[in-house]
Amino acid sequence: MELSVKQYMQQQPGYPNVSDTDKYYYVVAVHVARAWDKCGVLVNIDERARVRVVLALIGYYQDIVADAGLWRTFTSLHEAQYGQPLPHYGRAEEYVDYELNLDDLRYLIWYTLDYSPEVTDALDPHDGSLLQLAREVFAVLDYDYEHAPVPVELTMLTGVDLDDENDRQATYDLAHWFYWRSYLMQGNAHAATTEAMPQAHDIIARCGESDAAPLLHDLNDRIMATRPATMGPISLPLAQWLKEITK
Repeated sequence: MELSVKQYMQQQPGYPNVSDTDKYYYVVAVHVARAWDKCGVLVNIDERARVRVVLALIGYYQDIVADAGLWRTFTSLHEAQYGQPLPHYGRAEEYVDYELNLDDLRYLIWYTLDYSPEVTDALDPHDGSLLQLAREVFAVLDYDYEHAPVPVELTMLTGVDLDDENDRQATYDLAHWFYWRSYLMQGNAHAATTEAMPQAHDIIARCGESDAAPLLHDLNDRIMATRPATMGPISLPLAQWLKEITK
């Protein structure tokens, strides 16, 4: 599996700027990709979907190390709304909330494959291959977990005051990254892009590619403002997600 620096960086909050922690976690992502290749589990899946999974796993890892709040918010809201925690496997005795957990990795692999457009056959979330792969990934991520550096850019999630006028740009940057590029919102981003594609094509047809950029940017902003953001089975307005994550 080939994982380019650009593929990795496009999901980072600081993109296109590259920090030292970006370099560290890109190397970890490459190790995860190699471990998957070597273990021989689920290797026949379209490589684009496999890359999505690796990026989601690294996004989760960074989130947990930074205590950025995406996973915590998702699982807390799910338990509040449905009366049961995630992951839904029956948690192992050693499971620790909001730490690196094998069960989380297992769920996240299934979750990411489930929304990947390249995967047409539904995969049982209890399929044994998911647990096998999760164990391989856990070994890679756990190796230096206690000493992994805090991803600098993810501190933006806990350092933004949504009600502070001086944080307007930071709030916008957070909203844009969360809606379009964060690891738990990739299914949402794909669905939103698919729905907006006819409008985007119309804009390009009317204006030409060279003049379409600002209008396409405005289209993205309108989608963020009006289309609920869906994470797993939970769909909320973007502003509400941000309030939950930053509180």
